[in-house]
Amino acid sequence: MFEHFWRAVAIGIGATALMDLWAIFLNTVFAQPRPNWGLVGRWVWHLRDGKVFHDDIGEAAPYAHESALGWAFHYFVGIVYGII
Repeated sequence: MFEHFWRAVAIGIGATALMDLWAIFLNTVFAQPRPNWGLVGRWVWHLRDGKVFHDDIGEAAPYAHESALGWAFHYFVGIVYGII
């Protein structure tokens, strides 16, 4: 049982890492902007206040560690997808 769980977690992390490598490739070759996980972190931070929807998340009050929180949430979602 736990073997399948940990395998799914590893698949989620691996798939998310591949997606990040793909974003680096697209940025390097085609100058496509890389994802800004800081804004995702800001959105997650504001969830604690019950604020889900924003007219412009860029105008919401910033959080000092929003980039780290955004990256952590990005990988959390990848792990959840791996488990599902």
